[in-house]
Amino acid sequence: MGLVLALVFSPKLDLALGVLTLIAVSGMGFFFYWEVLRPYAAKTRPGQLDPPDEGDTFEIVVPESTRTYRFSVGQVYGDIPTLCKSIQDDHIVFILKKGKDSEDYDILINRSGPAIMKPPRMQHFAKMESSEKLESHEIIGQTASFRISDKIIKDRMTQYFEIGLTSNFFVNKLGKERMRFTFSVQKIHPGLSTSSRDKKGLYSFGKERSSEED
Repeated sequence: MGLVLALVFSPKLDLALGVLTLIAVSGMGFFFYWEVLRPYAAKTRPGQLDPPDEGDTFEIVVPESTRTYRFSVGQVYGDIPTLCKSIQDDHIVFILKKGKDSEDYDILINRSGPAIMKPPRMQHFAKMESSEKLESHEIIGQTASFRISDKIIKDRMTQYFEIGLTSNFFVNKLGKERMRFTFSVQKIHPGLSTSSRDKKGLYSFGKERSSEED
């Protein structure tokens, strides 16, 4: 009888049950966050934020502890939350991938909403594919521009956020040459109508009446 109980209540069985319980609790916690907390945060967060302004800049240096960095522009979430009804979350995402032994980077650009782009030294914008690629040396001292909105008409947008990306080298405190990426809000056309803010804290594109009268 004692042998049977020892088999049933063995330390290995207790450990296995503990691991299964931890997995189940973690799964329930993730489900609660994804289905309840995340939607609630999406509804309340915009009311606590201000929309970006033209000229805002965001400087990124990829940490040496990793070789990949993600930068996104979206409606509510992301490094640049536009708070604009015409923009989707993760509307455009930039993945900076560092070379193994150098300060060379591949820049992968993925879009989940309508977007057009103008690579460095190009004169005109063109419709983006679902995924595009640039190399870091292409934007040293040059700017790649991206426009995002809810629709494209003949490779053009009548209202949009324009995001710029450029890079330059600098020497850090350890005397090591590193690359700095700069994202900027180049243009918001024709602007955001601050009087149109809805209950979710989102804005529509548009000019204010005072601007139109001027």
